Amino acid sequence: MPVGRLKNAIYGCALPVLGKRCQWQQTDDALLSRVLKKHHVVGACIQRFERGTLTDCYAAGYACAGKEKRAVRRDTLFRTASIAKMVSALLVFRLQTLGWLNVQQDLSELLGYEVRNPHFPQAPVTLAMLLSHTSGMTDSPAYFAAFERHTPLSELLKNSETYLPVMPGTAFKYSNFAAGMVGCLLEKLSGESLEELAHKELFQPLGVQATFDVSRLDPERLADSWRVLPPALAFDAQKRIARAKPLEGPDPERHYLLASGNLYLTATDLARLALAACNGANGFLDENSLRQLQTPLLGWPEKEVPMRHGMGLLQMEDPSIYPELLWGHQGFAYGAVNGVFFDAHGNGFASLNSGASEQRRGHLALINRDLIVWAMNTQRSDG
Repeated sequence: MPVGRLKNAIYGCALPVLGKRCQWQQTDDALLSRVLKKHHVVGACIQRFERGTLTDCYAAGYACAGKEKRAVRRDTLFRTASIAKMVSALLVFRLQTLGWLNVQQDLSELLGYEVRNPHFPQAPVTLAMLLSHTSGMTDSPAYFAAFERHTPLSELLKNSETYLPVMPGTAFKYSNFAAGMVGCLLEKLSGESLEELAHKELFQPLGVQATFDVSRLDPERLADSWRVLPPALAFDAQKRIARAKPLEGPDPERHYLLASGNLYLTATDLARLALAACNGANGFLDENSLRQLQTPLLGWPEKEVPMRHGMGLLQMEDPSIYPELLWGHQGFAYGAVNGVFFDAHGNGFASLNSGASEQRRGHLALINRDLIVWAMNTQRSDG
C-alpha cells in the first residue's frame, strides 16, 4: 500500500501502464463511472444517504474478475477492512449506553489481569485509548507472528515489544492490535463471542445483516479483492470461506484479529451503521456516547489532508473537498479501498469495492476524495 510522496509518485506513474484495467460498462451516473474508471476499480457498490435516509445505490464491475466473472450486485458482501473499527466502536458505545461499561475503564479491570506499558508502569491504559489509537501499543513483530502462532493475548501484553516509549493517552499511533483487543475485552466482559454480541446488541436492533465469521457466508455473494498494481488476486473469497473455522464461542485470549478488520456486509448495511454513528439512531446511542464517538482527540500524523482521530471515527476538515466537517473511516486491505463518510446533517455514502488504486494524499485515499466530491457536493446542489 503506497504511503508517502515517493511511493505515491511511483504508483501514480506505473498505474496507467501496469494497473489492472476496468472491464465494465457505465453506471447510471456518468460522473461516478468516470471516478471508478479513473481509479481502476475492479468492482464496487456505493450507497448514498441524504438527510438521514438511504437514497441511491450503485453497483458496478465485478465481485469475481477471474475466468468466471461475477458482477457486483446490491446484495454483494465485501470485507470492510479497517471500517470494522468504526463498527466495533459503535458496539462499544451501545454497550456504554446500556450501562455495561465505561470507555474510561482501565483495561486491567476489564480483563482481570494487569495491563501496563513497562515504560510507564503507573499509568492506566483505558478502553478509550484503544479506540482512539492512543494506548501506546503498536503492531509489533510479535503481533504479526501471532497470526500463525495464535499467541495468547496475555502473552502479547507482557511482551515489551508491544509498547512504545510514550505515556498512554498522549500520542497517536495507529494500531490494528489495539483495535482488535476491543473484541477480546467485549468477549471477556459479556461471556459471549464478539459475533454473538454484535448480532444481539448492534446488528439486529439496527436491521443490519453483517458478520465477523466468514465461514457463515455464501461464496457466491462474497467479493474477491484484487490488487490493481501489480495486478493479482489477493483475497479469494471461495478459498477463504472453505478454509475458515466457525467462531464457535468466545475466546478473549485469541480473538484479537476480528474487531480490527474482519467484518463482512453490504454497502447498504454499512450505510445504516454510518447513520447510527451520525445521529445516534433515535436513542440507540445516548447523547454522551454519541458525543464521545464523534469528538476528535489527536491529529493524524500526515498533514496533507487535515484529519483528526477520535474513538472510532476520523474527522476531516478540508474546504477544497467539502465545505463542512466530515466524519467517517477508511479500509485498506488486499487491494480493496473502502470508505464511509458523512456530515452533521446525515448526508453521506458508504463505498465498498473489490480492488482499486491505492494512491493517497496524506491518509486520504484519492478514490475516497473523488467519491466525497461526487456524492457530497451533488447532495448539496440537489438540496
